[in-house]
Amino acid sequence: MHTLTFDPKEPLRLILVGVGGTGSLMLTHLVRLDQAIRALGGAGLHVTAFDPDVVSETNLTRQNFAPADIGRHKAVVLVERCNLYAGLCWDAYPRTLQDGDVKGAHVVISCVDSAQSRRAIHAAFRSQAPQYWLDCGNDAATGQVILGQVRQSPARLPHVLDRDPTMHTGVDDDRPSCSAAEALTRQHLFINPAVALQAAQLLGELLLNAKTPTCGAFINLAEPLRVVALPVPEGQPEVPRARRPKPLLKARRERRPRRPAA
Repeated sequence: MHTLTFDPKEPLRLILVGVGGTGSLMLTHLVRLDQAIRALGGAGLHVTAFDPDVVSETNLTRQNFAPADIGRHKAVVLVERCNLYAGLCWDAYPRTLQDGDVKGAHVVISCVDSAQSRRAIHAAFRSQAPQYWLDCGNDAATGQVILGQVRQSPARLPHVLDRDPTMHTGVDDDRPSCSAAEALTRQHLFINPAVALQAAQLLGELLLNAKTPTCGAFINLAEPLRVVALPVPEGQPEVPRARRPKPLLKARRERRPRRPAA
């Protein structure tokens, strides 16, 4: 079991990198999560989205955009929509993540489609690392969600570059991104929603319960068993009760069965 490293009631700063196939759907889930946290007494989320791309016609089938959005920056379009819908004041930057953007962030969520982009995100952690790095990735019909920690600690959760060394030194994926026209024939239509849902579920469990038994998930839409959870590694430090953050959701107490009448 992994214990959350901060108080979930405090204002939480999240950074979302990439609002394409998976990220555009993840942003919608973050609105729901923000409302849930506020309803349970927390201060809620403040999300800052980064993506340099603009909406094209080929994005409309796989991503959360409308025809009227074509030509506008993806991050600006979606954050404006969330702000209007839920009365938020989230921020959008139509560019890549840079060194210094991560300062004060509790969670960085990456929804990018190449090893090069992940290495660039990791490089942006040099000046100050976030508390958690939640990475989402997918291929044609498979995907993965990895929750890790970047700060040096003997018992930290391994992040995506720890778990897949080929991303650290490997060759970049130079195929067209998931927003290209060929994506409809090369990728399962619902792999992005499946990955975004697992990422939101994992993040929600961590923030609402202040702990989690899993730190990732593997999705395979081509197999009968479509989701396999990644358990938290053994050896996680035992946090003293007095230092544990209080969960927003209270644990359910099992009711004792009634004794039969004599």
